[in-house]
Amino acid sequence: MYDATRLDAAPRVRIALLGAALEQVADVEHLQGGRAGRMIAGVRWWARGGFGRVEAIYVETSTVVASPFDLVFLAWSRLRRRPVGIYFRDAYQLHRDLFPIQRRRQLLADVAWRATLPILRRVATTRFAPSAGLADVLGLRDAVLLPPGTDPSLPDLGVSRSNLIAAVVAPTRAAGFDILRAALELVRREVPDARLRVITSAPAPKGLPEWIEVAAGDRSMLATLLGEARLIVIPVPLTRYGQLAVPVRLADLVAFGKPIVATDSAATRAFLRESEAALLSDDTAEALASTIGRVLRDDVLAAAAAARARAFAEAPGSTWRNRAETVIEHLVGHAA
Repeated sequence: MYDATRLDAAPRVRIALLGAALEQVADVEHLQGGRAGRMIAGVRWWARGGFGRVEAIYVETSTVVASPFDLVFLAWSRLRRRPVGIYFRDAYQLHRDLFPIQRRRQLLADVAWRATLPILRRVATTRFAPSAGLADVLGLRDAVLLPPGTDPSLPDLGVSRSNLIAAVVAPTRAAGFDILRAALELVRREVPDARLRVITSAPAPKGLPEWIEVAAGDRSMLATLLGEARLIVIPVPLTRYGQLAVPVRLADLVAFGKPIVATDSAATRAFLRESEAALLSDDTAEALASTIGRVLRDDVLAAAAAARARAFAEAPGSTWRNRAETVIEHLVGHAA
């Protein structure tokens, strides 16, 4: 339900990566585009006997709302006795105190999202989710948690000896930027040349100190922007939403072979399993500063953390191929 022909947002990129992995283990037919484009493509596919060629349907829900065509298409899939797998990505609409509505359009979208969610739950034969917490709040019965989706083809950058800290994060309070900035201020008391590089598509806030650099970049530029960094920080605030939402950027970041410091949410721990692929910290500036400082001071710790991150990315059970095989297994029980 995303336009995966435009790879300008994390969900679209991840859908494209899963689509490529599915093609390695099954015969796949894609229906892509925006709402209008997807409807036109879907009607043509339908008219040309598409349902007769496929064994199952898989979709990833938009974080906004399903279109009427999407709902009709999925309901017809069930009537044609095709298994329907739906991946439920997010539930930030249930936490509007943390993500306040700023435009009337958002309010209307929220109403539509709440109205269509029960339909999607009912029409799905298999409900996929990124975390047990999200599955619970969305009311997804017998949800299947998908493997992380790591990409070992990304370059292993290794540990740098610089005091540059990198973070792929929006420069907002909700994303944890304020906590991260306060943590770096504490770190700089012990390591005066420590710097922070924030990688984001959002505009840079005004009044940042000279030791904070804001760099624009997408997934294709991450290796260049992270190469110089000693470590990467993922400062998700441990709100009730932060506890249940998986920071999906972690799936890409582990492959770069850098030490990773992340806040210690239940969803992140479950995502990493027993790998210790990230050093986990409380979400206070003091706790983050302490963990960051340890990585800056201790070369042995940094090297070990980097190796564990890369090993997690390379593990067969973590990769996009394993994610694709899990989808196929639960929908049809075999690959083509």
